[in-house]
Amino acid sequence: MRVAWIDCAAGASGDMLLGAFLAAGADLEVVNAAMAAVDPSLSVTVEQTSRHQIAATKASVRVSGELHPENFPEGVGPSAEPEAGSTAGHGHDDGAGHGHGHDDGAGHGHEDGAGHGHGASAGAGHTRSWAEVRRLVEAAGLADAVRDLALDTFARLARAEGAAHGVAPDDVHFHEVGALDAIADIVGVAAASVSLELDRVIVSTIALGGGRQVRGQHGGIPVPGPAVLALLSEAEAPVTGGSAPYEMTTPTGAALLAALADEFGLLPPMRIQQTGVGAGGRDPVEVPNIVRVVIGDAVDRPSTELLYETNVDDLDPRIWPQVLARLMEAGAADAWLTPILMKKGRPAHTLSVLVGSASAEVVRSVILAETSAIGLREFSVRKHAADREFASVEVEGQLIHVKIARYGGQVVNVQPEYDDVAAAAAQLKKPVKTILAKAIAAGHDLWS
Repeated sequence: MRVAWIDCAAGASGDMLLGAFLAAGADLEVVNAAMAAVDPSLSVTVEQTSRHQIAATKASVRVSGELHPENFPEGVGPSAEPEAGSTAGHGHDDGAGHGHGHDDGAGHGHEDGAGHGHGASAGAGHTRSWAEVRRLVEAAGLADAVRDLALDTFARLARAEGAAHGVAPDDVHFHEVGALDAIADIVGVAAASVSLELDRVIVSTIALGGGRQVRGQHGGIPVPGPAVLALLSEAEAPVTGGSAPYEMTTPTGAALLAALADEFGLLPPMRIQQTGVGAGGRDPVEVPNIVRVVIGDAVDRPSTELLYETNVDDLDPRIWPQVLARLMEAGAADAWLTPILMKKGRPAHTLSVLVGSASAEVVRSVILAETSAIGLREFSVRKHAADREFASVEVEGQLIHVKIARYGGQVVNVQPEYDDVAAAAAQLKKPVKTILAKAIAAGHDLWS
């Protein structure tokens, strides 16, 4: 399994993630082709830079070959003076207009992700509804995986904006978040991640910043902003304030991380193949303004699951099959009964349920609601599992699915699915054992 770990110790933004993926080996031509499919004027260029003496890649969006104003470093470009009464920003410039506390001097006010522009011309001429953005991306002729990831990211932004403003997602109008440079960042990151052929993405705890207000079109906006909090709350992402008193994670960065992440946590066991470091537009003194991506082949590790047990001696045994079925529907990985003899010679059963933490609460509720138990025991267990995949074989015109298990790269088991075997036997009016034997024989070549 090819996995990627994204290190967000300094937060994240769209351009930082794009730079990191490109530095890790994503295909720049594929990324530019995807951007051009959305709008022919869009492209991205990369340059090598450093943050706190750490070598990094800076990705910059261009419109018709010209560097987009949001990508000018602080103090560079026409009329790049900070807005009167504000302080020059220290955060990320992610190409979505998420500068902090200053006007970039090109008539592009900055966007905090909740529809609050920062600067005299915030969002002017750049408002797009979620429906408009959706149509633009859907009509772009992108690869399915790229399109789906981009749409998922924007949908998350729309839900977060709606939550921040108390409106339905379809009624949300993006300001700078909907501008072409932001769409380029989101589509670019989607194309870059797909080009890397990642099977799983793990995201670290995300630093958000805080401790100050930024000026917005609708007044002072706290850091972290409401859209960032809504995005990462929905994703159940672990967050921290970090070490810097300003916005470290932009809404675009938060939305991309939420859409990309299969899980959150520390660097997983892997054999490292590639790394990439993406730089933000500024170089603050508090932290190196970078996102790191580490890509490699996963090393097998046991998963941690929960085991629930309870002894039941007063339940009508005819109910047990329904209890076990309900537990599996609730997300249990396995559930089983063990006959036991309790005190005073009472016959009983121990109900055992193996479940991941995400479904633990639902499983507990089912146990207490569906059985006569009034308590249960919880154990943390480590589970070693072989990799699984499915194939199919044909027996006398009937399709039967076959589960293939691999461990250490070797096939260790090939087993027909019993429900398919039983259904085929019923259809053919033959004994189950006959169809099972033929299915096993038909799957012989799958051992190689």
